[in-house]
Amino acid sequence: MKHLESHFIELYSKYGTDNKLIKQYWTALKHQYLSNGRYYHNLHHIEAMLTELEAVKEMLVNIDLIWFAVFYHDVIYTPQSNSNEEDSAIYARERLINTSLNNKQIDLIVALILATKKHELHQESDFNYLVDADLSILGKPWEDYLQYTKNIRKEYAIYPDIIYLSGRRKVLNHFLAKDQVFKTHWFQERYEEQARANIARELALYRCVRIDPLNNT
Repeated sequence: MKHLESHFIELYSKYGTDNKLIKQYWTALKHQYLSNGRYYHNLHHIEAMLTELEAVKEMLVNIDLIWFAVFYHDVIYTPQSNSNEEDSAIYARERLINTSLNNKQIDLIVALILATKKHELHQESDFNYLVDADLSILGKPWEDYLQYTKNIRKEYAIYPDIIYLSGRRKVLNHFLAKDQVFKTHWFQERYEEQARANIARELALYRCVRIDPLNNT
């Protein structure tokens, strides 16, 4: 947690001198990510993304703008909503206008945040590295991946299995239908094979049982 706070404050301090305001922004951000019901889309996810991108930072063009996008991309998160990314982008813009970032830079941060909604291939490499980092959990060892699926299910606990599993299958099959889950060579080399194996294995769980397999594994 302290590492994230230091990173956030150091980043903001490059573009603003109001330390009190920066700390207020961090406190508000932390409150959002620590709110009840966030079992996956929390500060651990933010930290994991920062770690992934740190490994490829020499390949990033606008690294500070990407850091801002990481911190804010899930700041608004309600499982029932279809506009989390848009709402997160608005939240970010309202705070970034109080920095020395120019409109073009803020627009780019907003665009990066919005890119995490559909995770599509982009002509600018920064976008591809960001969305790959966002999806990196898919390529982790099975035990980590399984815990991720359980945490996601908890976030969507409001929905009964018949609705949740239908939507989950659709998402997983969408990934498998792609030529590549990951957009960049670096992430493909590291995670592609394991991601496809994990996704196929999760789908197999749903074919084997009628009740929610994630609560009985």
